[in-house]
Amino acid sequence: MNENDINYIYERASKRIKLFRKYRKLTQEQLSTDSTFSRGFIANIESKKTKQSFSLGTLYYISLKLNIPIELFVKKDISKELKELGMEEK
Repeated sequence: MNENDINYIYERASKRIKLFRKYRKLTQEQLSTDSTFSRGFIANIESKKTKQSFSLGTLYYISLKLNIPIELFVKKDISKELKELGMEEK
């Protein structure tokens, strides 16, 4: 996907939401707890098949809930940060 395509950033952030959620050992249901987001909404965000858009506020909430700096969801290269966490991006 081209970086000039608006879906590019959604795809990157969605992939990383799932990556960090699994790193924190949370289910989609647990991630949606205490928020206005349903488990289905979280599932749509993480799905490769569904092009679910979401707001900056949504990303901010998820970053707080996962205790991951918000910039790691959108930054181009996070290999250094992942290494520090003992992770790899798939």
